[in-house]
Amino acid sequence: MIDTLQKQYALVHSSRGVVLNFLETQVGPDLNTQVPVFENRTIRYMLVHIAGCYFHWLERFAVKRDVERLNDEDFVTTASIRVLFNSVDHTMGQFLTDFEGKMELPIIRMLPNQRQESATPLELFTHVITHEFHHKGQIVTMCRLLGYPPPDTDVIRF
Repeated sequence: MIDTLQKQYALVHSSRGVVLNFLETQVGPDLNTQVPVFENRTIRYMLVHIAGCYFHWLERFAVKRDVERLNDEDFVTTASIRVLFNSVDHTMGQFLTDFEGKMELPIIRMLPNQRQESATPLELFTHVITHEFHHKGQIVTMCRLLGYPPPDTDVIRF
């Protein structure tokens, strides 16, 4: 199963690369422009939010590792966001290694609000990648609203 999940994440990584390349070469400084339709959030904010989700669920929840909350204002360039996602890739790789052969065993944790939560590593993997694709859709819409028609960023590009 791990081999399949690694291949699936490689597809996610490839799609993310298309987005980051587009942002770097076409969008540039508008990475930091607020988009009113998205509650004045920026593309930068969305990207950092995506990374934070990976860290929260794969590190904080799955392995109980302290993770600092990210501040999107610390990542104002595409280069800094690439470095952030290199850390995400490392986190995912470690997560898949740590849970090899245990992807369907529930992890039970007490959340800060004193509510108990249970999720399998497979559910966590699925959550973080679908969360990324949800926000990737918002990012390409933000690009369009800012006047930058994006390329096809799907896993299967035509």
